[in-house]
Amino acid sequence: MTFVSLVLIQFFNAYNCRSDRVSVFRHTFANRWLNIAVGWELVLLVIIMYVPFLQRAFGTFSFAPADWILTMAAAFSIVPVLEAVKWMARRGRFGELA
Repeated sequence: MTFVSLVLIQFFNAYNCRSDRVSVFRHTFANRWLNIAVGWELVLLVIIMYVPFLQRAFGTFSFAPADWILTMAAAFSIVPVLEAVKWMARRGRFGELA
């Protein structure tokens, strides 16, 4: 679960880092190449999780739906933190940003 959580955190982080001030919730899927890259990586992640010989190679196991929900919730927890930082940056809490 840790492996999947870290991968998903990076997906959320990639979308959030498109701008240092604009919210991730504005034009979330506007970057076509990022969408393609994340989609491809999700396909690879699912293959690693569900193909038996790759499960042995990577030490993974199949997730139940509840495991996916828990992992997605844990990974999504980075979004409010980064949104709070962006909100403070927009309010000038960090001084003048370049």
